[in-house]
Amino acid sequence: MTAHDRFLTLVALDSILLDVATQIEPSPADGRIADNRYRKLQEHLERPSSALAIYLKNGSGLIYAQGSMATSTTILSGIDDDRFDVDAIVELDVPKQWSEHDTLDKLETSLQGFPGAVKIVRCTRCIQIQFHFMHMDVTIMDRSRRLPISRAGEIIHAPDIGHGARIPSNPWGFTAWFRGSMSVDQQTFADELRKRRGVQSKSRLRALDEREEMLAKAEQVDLPPMIPSRLDAQEAVALKLLKRYVYRRYEKLTLKQPPSIYLAKRAASIGYVPQGLAAQLILLSESTAEIMRGHIASGTRPEETNPSYHLDKINDRWPAVGAEAVHDMRSFAECLEHLSTKLRRLARAPLNEIVEVMSELFGERVSTEVRSILKNRFDTRACTSANLVQAATGNVAAPAIVRVSNDVRPVPKHNFHSLIIESKDDN
Repeated sequence: MTAHDRFLTLVALDSILLDVATQIEPSPADGRIADNRYRKLQEHLERPSSALAIYLKNGSGLIYAQGSMATSTTILSGIDDDRFDVDAIVELDVPKQWSEHDTLDKLETSLQGFPGAVKIVRCTRCIQIQFHFMHMDVTIMDRSRRLPISRAGEIIHAPDIGHGARIPSNPWGFTAWFRGSMSVDQQTFADELRKRRGVQSKSRLRALDEREEMLAKAEQVDLPPMIPSRLDAQEAVALKLLKRYVYRRYEKLTLKQPPSIYLAKRAASIGYVPQGLAAQLILLSESTAEIMRGHIASGTRPEETNPSYHLDKINDRWPAVGAEAVHDMRSFAECLEHLSTKLRRLARAPLNEIVEVMSELFGERVSTEVRSILKNRFDTRACTSANLVQAATGNVAAPAIVRVSNDVRPVPKHNFHSLIIESKDDN
């Protein structure tokens, strides 16, 4: 075995994973529509007939994006439809005489008639506004205790049956921690992602009325965005890919999937992997699977906290307890190990096999879009005498004029992350 054979070259796989990432994230136009819906949320809750208006207008209230929109890791969560899930925090001083159920009642009532909404749904900790192609979960956070931790408070927990509760939370702090944990020296990666996004990005959200359409097209340079700017870091892109894969695996299962915030903390905790995007995703998957296996062996369960506020238990409702917890963790570990195994095999696979497996991992629709992207890229390269490289050998073949054989793939046009990682199967 040669030294070259002991390593897997991941550049071509990185390239295709980057194409997948551009197909599962909101386009700039989608972002503007979502941003405007956040703005309309404040306007709607401050209207005179809203039960919350006085508490927002007195200066103590604040509305902002939380979760994946705030960390810039929002993805298509639907497999058979184009669906984005976004989250908003309504931060205010909840009157002491309001119970948890009273508080959600008032939020639900105040959200009725929201422009463009298809349906308003009450959940245990939020009110969900459903639109075509997206929904927005609106959560109240009580800041009346004035905790010494910046922007920390308590979110409202009001189940249909049983007593309510106040849950310590600090989504603002988690967002700051996550974004601050990303490696900053990634200009080449960010430039390549933006270039592909400019050509390949696909808008999926739809404005539902003329006013919303006008707002979506507006520059709004005079207003700061409700949604933070994009975070084009390799760690964040790997997290998007993992979330999409997990959504796909769990969509047809009866199991509750691990919360996205737990995956976000794992993605930020492992740090930047210089070997590239595929290696980043492999390490994220394998290290998280190892954690699950470790908890199963020791009879424990993960109890992750928000780094900005340790009373905030970010996975308090997953996994379950007892035997169910073991089943939850084992299923998740198997899910992650399947992804890692597939990615490692793809490092030596021909191009057509890589694209085929993308369908299994990230969905048929995404795979079809990536096939179209690659076809256009091949057509462009054919006009510029592009070369092909033989899989796992580094041998360069002549430009393709006729059908390409299965053992060659295009030389990636980008030049980022050309390093290699050792195969787990090699000794």
